[in-house]
Order: sequence, then structure tokens, then C-alpha cells
Amino acid sequence: MRSSHKTIAALDIGSSKIACLIVEQAGKRQERHVSGFGFQPAEGIKGGVVFDACAAEQSIRAAVDKAERLAGQTIDEVHVCLNGGRIQSHNYGAKLEIAGARIKESHIEVLLRKGWQHVAHSDDAILHAQQIGFALDGAGGIDNPMGYRGQHLFADFHVVSADLGHVRQLLSCIEDSYLSPASVIAAPYAGALGVLRQKEAQEGVVVIDLGGGTSSLAVFAHDRFIMAASLAKGGQQITGALARQFGLDKARAEQLKLHVGRQGDEENRAFLHPTIPQADELVRRQMTGIFLHQKKQMIDVGFPLQALKYIVLTGGGSLYYNASRLAAEIFGLPTRIGASQPFPGVPSQLLSPAFAALWGILAYQDNKPLDLAERFAGPLGKTGKGSFARLGNWLHRLAE
Repeated sequence: MRSSHKTIAALDIGSSKIACLIVEQAGKRQERHVSGFGFQPAEGIKGGVVFDACAAEQSIRAAVDKAERLAGQTIDEVHVCLNGGRIQSHNYGAKLEIAGARIKESHIEVLLRKGWQHVAHSDDAILHAQQIGFALDGAGGIDNPMGYRGQHLFADFHVVSADLGHVRQLLSCIEDSYLSPASVIAAPYAGALGVLRQKEAQEGVVVIDLGGGTSSLAVFAHDRFIMAASLAKGGQQITGALARQFGLDKARAEQLKLHVGRQGDEENRAFLHPTIPQADELVRRQMTGIFLHQKKQMIDVGFPLQALKYIVLTGGGSLYYNASRLAAEIFGLPTRIGASQPFPGVPSQLLSPAFAALWGILAYQDNKPLDLAERFAGPLGKTGKGSFARLGNWLHRLAE
């Protein structure tokens, strides 16, 4: 019997860089080997949104070409990580009357379809639509209701949506690069899957991805992905603020940003600019603003912050200005920098938090949850509006 062989290509399209990873899986245990990797500064993309399709397409082609040349093969299908485009969460529920019958697979299928129909008629693209819990006659915390009897079966769902026009523009750039998007995963979700520990996902964690043009968050509790949000502000905006404040060009402002807040580098810091204390303060304010905005995003939708036990930071921005200490102060929770820990033989460069989303794309392919968006409509389904009131109830029931 021949062992199976599979090639997986992951493509992370950000505002500061575009990265492509090609992985081979072979043997009975599907052992992995990185065969190709390439990244390229992102052109034509700002705040996660494509504003110059030709420039974006050329950047995608360049990153993929580098990975292909290293792998010695051509790819035609990629799993894509989507940044920007007003990524946001919705929470909703569906109900099915079962009139005392024993719950069968057909009941669950009808309930899932009812849930999908609830959100399938508006103008946003659905990236993910996942069932996060069942309740039977008011009793929650049920993972699998098969075989139970009752009157009413409820299901709670979490939907992640993005602007449909942005998603179409991005996918068009990919297709014009002679690639076929096999799946699309939201950047907050991908970044989190690349660095999360199971204990954190079970007990309650928010993963904050500090990127170049966007910052995003993903929340997990009871091993479920339950919230996502994005903000069109990241390292590029901090670089711009430093350039304006101190009259620097972009390259020198970027150097200054990368060195402020670090210890034991006084000689280099003084060389970069004599007003390091003022630069420290400016970067601290900018980073604080990002964290406070993300905290407000959760509060504004009624997310129960008491359900969180940990903060994990990832993305390139997690590496500068004592980001973990700032986040710990603002959220009042233990905070760590999340880097990927994949299989042996991976180049050390790929273990940086800046490339966490690539590993998250692979993790998603390994352990794909039931996703109604893919099951019923493909990656470009549509979503309606929702509320996190039911999510609070779901978390409360599980804690009982």
C-alpha cells in the first residue's frame, strides 16, 4: 500500500508583508517538511484593504515565486489568511421543536440549516460560522445532544464576517496570480491557532495579533472560538507617528520604533535619535491606544471580560516596546508572547511571532471544525447581524 503524499500551501496577505509557506506531508503518520518559504513587502495594501490591485498582485506573485523556487515545484492552490476588511463577530441562536423525540442526526442537521438560514441574507462575506454549544429545554453545556429526549433543542453559533467587496478584491488578486484559493481563514483566527496552548483555549484567552497595518483579536473559551475583531492600526501607523514627530524618513523611523523600550541597547538607541525618552513615550501611547481600543471592542459588544484568564500576543508588533507588560497592565491578566512551535527542522526565522498566521492556517487544515460557511455556502457566504447576549449566557451555563 502506497503512503499518501500531500502538499499544502499557506498564504498570509498582510499590510506590511505577504508570506507563502509550502509544506509536504508524507508517510503513514503524515510527517511534515517545509519545502518552500518566501515573503515580500506588501504593496498596494493599506490597513488590510487592497487599494492598488496591480501592485498587490505583483507582491503576491513575488512571495509565492520565492517559495516555489525553494520548493522546486509550482503550486496552484493556496489556503489564504485574510487581514482587514472590517472583520467582526456576530453571535446568534437557533431553536428546533422536537416534541419529546429522541434526538437524531437528522434533528441536528435541521437545526444547523436553520442556523445558517438565519444569517444567509445580507451584504457581508461569512468567513466562519461555527456552532459553539447546544442546550436542551434550558439545560446548557451540551457538546453532543444525540440520544437525549426533550421538547426544544437550541444551538448557539459564532459567525465571523468581513466586507464582501474587500474579500472579492483580495481573491481576485490571488486568482490573477494564477492561484486558486482553497479556503479563507480570518487573520485573528489563524494567528491564534498558530500560538495557542490547549489550557489557554479551555480556560479563556484573548490572542492579540499586532500586525503591520492592522491589529486583531481572537477570543477562545471552553475550547471554542467565540469572538474576533480587527482594528486598522498597527506598526506602520506607529512608524508614521514617529516620522512626523521627529522629522525622520520612514526607514529611520522604523529603526527607532524597533529599538525604543528595549534594554541594554543604549549606544544604538542614542545613535538612532537623541530624544529616545520622547520616542519611548510616543510608542507607549500608541501601543496603549491599540490595547485600550481592543478592550473597548469587547466591552461594547457585551463580552464578559471575567471569562478571560490569559492574554497572548503575537504578530511582529509583539516583539517591540515591552508589549506584553503593557497588555498585562491594561487587561490585568497574565500575558505572554506567542511564537509557533512546529515540527523539527523548521528554519528559526519561521518561528517568529510575525509568521504565526502561516502555522495557524496549517493547524486549521489539520483540525477543521464543523463550519457552516464552508458546508452550506463555501468561503463567500453571507451574514446578518447578531448580539453577544446569548454568548454571555452560554459562558455562564458552562461555568455552572
